[in-house]
Amino acid sequence: MDAEHYIRETLGLPCQITSWDGTASLPLFLANGRTFSKLTIDNTSMLIASGEAHPFSITRVTADASRLEQRTDLPIVFQFPRLSAYQRKALIQNHVPFIVPGTQLYIPALGMVFTQRISSRPLENAQDIEVRPFSPATQLVWLYLLYSNESKVQSDIARALQFTEAQVSVAVTLLEQLAFVHRTKQGRSNSVELLTSRQTSRLDLLKSSWHLLKSPIFSKYTVTNRNRQMIADELIPAGEFALSRRTQLSTPKLRIYAVERHWLKQHNKELCIIDPALEKVPDNAYILELWRYDPRLLAQYTQEDYLADPISTALTLGEIADERLEDAIQESIRNTFSGATI
Repeated sequence: MDAEHYIRETLGLPCQITSWDGTASLPLFLANGRTFSKLTIDNTSMLIASGEAHPFSITRVTADASRLEQRTDLPIVFQFPRLSAYQRKALIQNHVPFIVPGTQLYIPALGMVFTQRISSRPLENAQDIEVRPFSPATQLVWLYLLYSNESKVQSDIARALQFTEAQVSVAVTLLEQLAFVHRTKQGRSNSVELLTSRQTSRLDLLKSSWHLLKSPIFSKYTVTNRNRQMIADELIPAGEFALSRRTQLSTPKLRIYAVERHWLKQHNKELCIIDPALEKVPDNAYILELWRYDPRLLAQYTQEDYLADPISTALTLGEIADERLEDAIQESIRNTFSGATI
């Protein structure tokens, strides 16, 4: 299977691979043994580099990717005829985009993290797919669909979550392969609905996917506001603090808020980070969780304020062995899905 056919079949989106006439402008050590072509997906252009003149070296491949991007001003995707498990792991760990036509696709620039097992027979069930924990983008799409509980058009999902249709298509493709959703053609886009039935509820789907979900927390800090003003509107009550607003759990000593992880770079001058191990924590301090996705996209309004969604909240508290928290988590999930325990 050629790369263009594989990408189109995997993503369900138009794509085109055309010749690239800039090879002559590249230094010999970058061009030697390689052919280059231009890949366009969903109005996003990238450069595919195929062929290698040297044995695989992750150090060299990473360096070449950086040099090629600087010289071509295009994201680079390396195409390989095959990869060992070690090579694939090394490329992913170093965030180097690659494609093995018919087998593997990893293009973070489009939010794509999709790995399909080689198989000579059609996929019959979720066990036929090699699945890793969901990427933040896939997890966000999945939770959005679970909360919506109704058919959604892919283009509408993209707008709601501030994604490209390509990102949504990759997520939905995996969810469909796992038998969590069903996709049907609707105009120029696709309609996506949960695979629920009398025997399978939304809570059942959540249970089946629980091992694929990850805590959205990227990092967290104890902070105070330098100007002592009110908390910014971008901060969403999260963690045990959000749980106390939904249930009878007592309010924690330190409030907890969540933001998208890049928020801190824009507002670090407004905050003072505290190390609780080295200094006394003032009364006006709070915990700031930096999330891998924007908590506002799934935040739910309850009585007085928006709170972090209950599933993401539960995932952030999953490793805390506390019976009080476990009971409160179960209560919040029951209230959301009107079902049994997780």
